[in-house]
Amino acid sequence: MMSESGLRFQWSPVHHPEWDATPEAYVGAGVVGWGRSRRLARVDDATHHFKAYLGVHHSDPARWGLAGASSTKFFLSIFVDSRLVAFRTFPTVSQALADLRHTYERILARHDEICAWLTQADNI
Repeated sequence: MMSESGLRFQWSPVHHPEWDATPEAYVGAGVVGWGRSRRLARVDDATHHFKAYLGVHHSDPARWGLAGASSTKFFLSIFVDSRLVAFRTFPTVSQALADLRHTYERILARHDEICAWLTQADNI
């Protein structure tokens, strides 16, 4: 599905819009395993070499012998030219989508500069 901004959204069949404010529901329903992640959507704009994944992640510090409570959050990972440029977590899907759109607009505004920098970084 195409959005008004030129982003193409491909939602996974495991995405439940009714759980967009409750990431814990994915763990409770067994969609996301304990200490695991699951992608809920792929978002891309091939013209600008932009790709993002929206997903849900369960973290359990005890799994690594660390102190702390387990938690479940939505995540957003953003790539330009196949390089990770941002990774963030959010309590709701709507907050992740708002950040996605904001970051996408910022990247488009400086797209040539960002691509030049990434190319230069490849030569280091």
